[in-house]
Amino acid sequence: MTAPKKDFDFARPKTIEQLYNLVQECQHEGRQFIFSAGGTDIMPNLKSEILSPDIVISLTGLRALNNIEKQGDHIIIGALTSLSELCSNNNIQKYLPALARAAHKVASPQIRNRATIGGNIMVENRCSYINQSPINRESHSPCFKIGGDVCHLVKSAKRGDDILCQARFVSDTAPLLLLQNSTVNIIGPAGSKEIKLADLYLNDGIESKSLMHGEIITHIKVEITENSLSHYEKLTIRNALDFPSLGVAALRRGNGDISVALTGLNTRPGVFHAKLENHETSDDMIVDICRKANDFTVTYQQDFFPRGYRKNMISVFIRRAINKILEGAKS
Repeated sequence: MTAPKKDFDFARPKTIEQLYNLVQECQHEGRQFIFSAGGTDIMPNLKSEILSPDIVISLTGLRALNNIEKQGDHIIIGALTSLSELCSNNNIQKYLPALARAAHKVASPQIRNRATIGGNIMVENRCSYINQSPINRESHSPCFKIGGDVCHLVKSAKRGDDILCQARFVSDTAPLLLLQNSTVNIIGPAGSKEIKLADLYLNDGIESKSLMHGEIITHIKVEITENSLSHYEKLTIRNALDFPSLGVAALRRGNGDISVALTGLNTRPGVFHAKLENHETSDDMIVDICRKANDFTVTYQQDFFPRGYRKNMISVFIRRAINKILEGAKS
């Protein structure tokens, strides 16, 4: 892949104050800026000219955002914590081992050394018609995501539709974080706030996150759920590099209730809950949650696997994840 055609400036502020002085300067001068954490998603988009900013602002100088600590019944994870650090951290291994497993399944060791947890939950939605080189994109007309007037997945789509772009959500770590009732701390020109992680995600593949331009995630606050077990399963062609064709996180609480979260099968993650008390047997509960997951799924031919196969694998992977949890409960 070649270097970007458009030159851009690069800045690496060391404090939040420096960061937002620079942001205000860019806004005043009308310069387009983007933030970069590990850069593993940003750099390919710069090279393929999906992004063409005037300045790239690196967040790696904000060292206070690279930490993991336990506070009461929560684990606080700095947004700049690398996925490799997440995998090896003692608190994560002890209290959130399934999150470490999910992080370990992201990409390759080299990428995990650079990629951050904040970047992974904010990863850009993927579509085979946009995530390719400019030369390849010349073979078809531009889609909605780059200012065109067509969706190559849904030919009938038109501007004004509720969901304009079907680019799919592909974060490996978000499903488990959602099941752990996580929140995210956000800071921007207007100040700081805390929102539920679930409220970060929107329906459309273009405007897929609720962050305002100029806002960044500083920390992720993850609830430690007592007497629970969780697991993550991922369907891919290769064991390394690939985004999930299907990702399933499952959590079983001490009372037998089950929650499941999906990635890779819609423009946003899906989260589904089932209470044991509302079903005659535990298998009835699993059948119910598989039905909810299948109803949520929207599969288009934008992946290595055929649409029908991915759809059929949802129930298989949900049961596989739950069985792993039950095996862990017996050991």
